[in-house]
Amino acid sequence: MSVWVLFNSELEIRAGPYLLNSQQSAIMRAKSVTGSQSEVRKRTLESPGSRIVKKVWIKASTEVVYRALTDAKELARWFCDRASCDAREGGELAAYWKTGKSSQKGRALFTRLSPGSALELLWIDDGDGVQAENSSHTLSYEIRPKSGMTELVMIDKDDSIPDEETCAFLDQGWNSVLLELKDYCERRERSAKLRPRSKSNPQKAPEE
Repeated sequence: MSVWVLFNSELEIRAGPYLLNSQQSAIMRAKSVTGSQSEVRKRTLESPGSRIVKKVWIKASTEVVYRALTDAKELARWFCDRASCDAREGGELAAYWKTGKSSQKGRALFTRLSPGSALELLWIDDGDGVQAENSSHTLSYEIRPKSGMTELVMIDKDDSIPDEETCAFLDQGWNSVLLELKDYCERRERSAKLRPRSKSNPQKAPEE
């Protein structure tokens, strides 16, 4: 299986979707989200702080994508090992990752929710302890129907000042995380389309 990947308007083919072994993938997801190749149109890293922007095209409905981002059971299928999620403004998302013998937990509050089209999270504990009062780490998604697909724009903005190596690690990590989301949503969409078809064509009982 090959995945089309677009980096800075240069088209290339990458093998995929799972480019890392299971332990590497868990570590990458935990650290990139709190601290897969996908179709990426733009990368932005700014100082002070960092701002990572990714755009991904997913062959699934906006409803499927939104649910994958806000439902605890679905988050555990692509984003983390376990999650609890109260998807309302002011509600909390808690995500847990296993990284070898250790584990990591992240906690965030939903600050904006527009079902099927947008959401924003404010990290209150990104795995390194509670956020400092003078810093802010937000994660937002814009979900748009486009040409029979879903265009997802992800913005990860952290006011802390990571070094260049950390920025590069986080940026690459998001490529892997968003590919996991893309692959999961597209499988869900295919499954949803198969179920009504099987129900509409029940096997006829043999005539006596």
